[in-house]
Amino acid sequence: MLKTNVLLAIIACISSFTHAQKLQIVDDYTKQPIANAVVVQNQKTYTSNAIGLMDLTGITVPSEILLEHPNYTSKTIQISNNELTVISLLEKTIDLDEVTVSSSRFLEKKSDVPKRIETIRSSEIQRMNQSSTADLLASNGAVFIQKSQLGGGSPVIRGFETNKILLVVDGIPLNNAIYRGGHLQNVLTIDPAALESVEIVYGPGSVVYGSDALGGVMHFHTMKPQFSETDSILIKTNSFARYFSAANGFSGHASLNLGWKRWSSFTSFTYSHFGDLTQGKVRKSKYPDFGERTFYVDRINDVDSMVNNSNKNKQVGSAYSQYDIIQKIAFKQNDHIVHTLNMQLSNSSDIDRYDRLTQTKNGLPRFSEWYYGPQFRALIAYDLSINQKSKIYDQVKVNASQQWIEESRHDRAYKSDFLNHRTEKVLVSTLLVDLEKRLGKHEIRYGIFAKYDQVQSTANKQNILVDTSGSLDTRYPDGGSSMSTGAIYVTDVIEISDKFILSGGIRANYVHLKAKFNDRTFYPFPYSEAKQNNSALNGNLGVILQPIKSIRISLNGSTGFRAPNIDDLAKVFESVVETNNTSGKLVVPNTNLKPETVYSGELGISYRYKDNIQVSALGYYSRIENVIAILPSTLNGSDTAFYNNNYVDVYSAKNANYGIVYGAEGSIKAQFLKHWVVTSSINYTQGRVYVEGDEKPLDHIPPVYGKTSLQFTWKKLQTEFFTQYSGWKKLADYSDSGEDNLAYATADGMPNWITYNLRIGYQFNSKLSAQVACENILDQNYRTFASNISAPGRNFIVTLRLNTF
Repeated sequence: MLKTNVLLAIIACISSFTHAQKLQIVDDYTKQPIANAVVVQNQKTYTSNAIGLMDLTGITVPSEILLEHPNYTSKTIQISNNELTVISLLEKTIDLDEVTVSSSRFLEKKSDVPKRIETIRSSEIQRMNQSSTADLLASNGAVFIQKSQLGGGSPVIRGFETNKILLVVDGIPLNNAIYRGGHLQNVLTIDPAALESVEIVYGPGSVVYGSDALGGVMHFHTMKPQFSETDSILIKTNSFARYFSAANGFSGHASLNLGWKRWSSFTSFTYSHFGDLTQGKVRKSKYPDFGERTFYVDRINDVDSMVNNSNKNKQVGSAYSQYDIIQKIAFKQNDHIVHTLNMQLSNSSDIDRYDRLTQTKNGLPRFSEWYYGPQFRALIAYDLSINQKSKIYDQVKVNASQQWIEESRHDRAYKSDFLNHRTEKVLVSTLLVDLEKRLGKHEIRYGIFAKYDQVQSTANKQNILVDTSGSLDTRYPDGGSSMSTGAIYVTDVIEISDKFILSGGIRANYVHLKAKFNDRTFYPFPYSEAKQNNSALNGNLGVILQPIKSIRISLNGSTGFRAPNIDDLAKVFESVVETNNTSGKLVVPNTNLKPETVYSGELGISYRYKDNIQVSALGYYSRIENVIAILPSTLNGSDTAFYNNNYVDVYSAKNANYGIVYGAEGSIKAQFLKHWVVTSSINYTQGRVYVEGDEKPLDHIPPVYGKTSLQFTWKKLQTEFFTQYSGWKKLADYSDSGEDNLAYATADGMPNWITYNLRIGYQFNSKLSAQVACENILDQNYRTFASNISAPGRNFIVTLRLNTF
């Protein structure tokens, strides 16, 4: 009996030291839970779940443990009891272990990638407090943004824009067969309120992503459904209401996550409405009238009237609204296999083409109406993720998706009774299969890609007085168009040592295009059908050297290609209207276009002092062979044509000899006294195009631009004071293609500018927070290069946010 009692006492004593210890891991500022924090002890890994809970059953107490997370500063803590302990972690500013998926489609350390990658985290997205993805990118300073209207924003990466950079959402390419070479506003269809992160890969990404990724890849990751790790349902909500004073606008957002052990659901809805945007009042003395909106057109008693604008800083014709819906459903088949259904819908109101509504001819408005119809994008995708080792793979990702895109253009000349309607519908089917296998020091990734685009273009002319309809020339071939793309690729990363990493890859591509012209009544083309077959082989080779722990050197060379799409090859007639009495330009089809090919190299170096300061510099050079440019052409032997009651010059997309783009980027990040963070970045780009020996400026090349920020976080308070700036774009540096929109700049080009901005956030508790920002504090009047609408003047943004879990 005595022996039994002693044995029971020993067991009780041991159990008291190994009883379950639980931690609640939260963000130091937001107090929101941190998932995937880890503790490794005795070769066992403990991980925090979706609500930040970590069960340390099996760890002897008292004990000292190291708590780690890729995005947070590591923390050593003492555990000495069996109670729930709340541990807060401080988010890193200089993150050497941050992971990315955009360079290879699989998780890997950014430090192992020779290319520059910029990551915008969820916490930064919330802090920047922006109501559109275009404004989010501009506020971050990672890319340059051009705007033709408030409802839009066209990203520029290293002088490449629109169809030369690839937009990707949840692994699915958004670029389609009618992405044009001018300014494109499709980034508007991505809801910033539902983003988990944004990753920007600089430089050609054609090996992994194929055509269109000449200048870089912008990968937008939306929120994922989260599973419960207990028998209880996991419920998480996020909502906010935001006011935007410069356009008297507001946004509302609500999202809901429901998680069980096997099933989970994520639902998101956002609605935004903006009135007409007010520009800044403080102008440069040399340009006292720059950007003023002096008139607008109103229809009074069925007659168009030119009305004086009483507030010349109010940009009448820039208002719009939009809603976005995301629904994801995930099923965890087992610990290794997850199926996800991803459904997205984005739709806007009509969006006026602001710049066209400001044009005049002989002192009168050129247009009474010029607007884009609702920008509609719907997506449904099935995603399969397998994380289970086999002979040919360790991980597999399969994605099959279908997208429906509709966009339209509508215009009516001043005092005309006829409203022109042109509508494009695009159906995009995509299949991606990506695999990863680790063999010794090799990380091998390979896959296949298939994509099919169908384009249907219609048009009609409406008499607005009697509501009758007539025929009109379509923007793209009226008989329908299609593009088929297929590719295979393989990449390898070899970690030879901690100081030397070698990576490379190759991709084979095939693209088939077909377009049919049925009705040639408007213009007697010498052909009824256009076909093209293009193939390309491209690759990359990168090296990372780290001679000492504080210095990292990266060298990368890559090639990329872009096959002509429907917009390049078969666009029927697009009027590029000039101001005043000058003739316009018409772009006609060219069935002899060749693919563009880019050869690019970059060299980067970064220096790190402890974990507090990091300084980086990078230079790059790209040569584009057969660059597609809009150049003078002929139609039936004539260099002019009569179009829309005007004689206009005939142009078409042609292959110039070659173009070059080169530049440099620099940045500094520093954290001091724990609560203070300084960041600064600057970007310089130059570009030239050579046509038959004649050197000209290349279009879409931004001037010097950058951002400098000072952040302070203390307890429940978070502040940021920052400046954004841009250098001059002189007249001599403008392209003569029309894409740089010199008509909307001053006679000297686009002036330099700088803004001063302040953000303040206060976290009342783990659920409720408020943000207030004042952007463009000095109310400066300015336009970003190539933009046709002035930027907001002094703008107050107020957001109230509620999170529960």
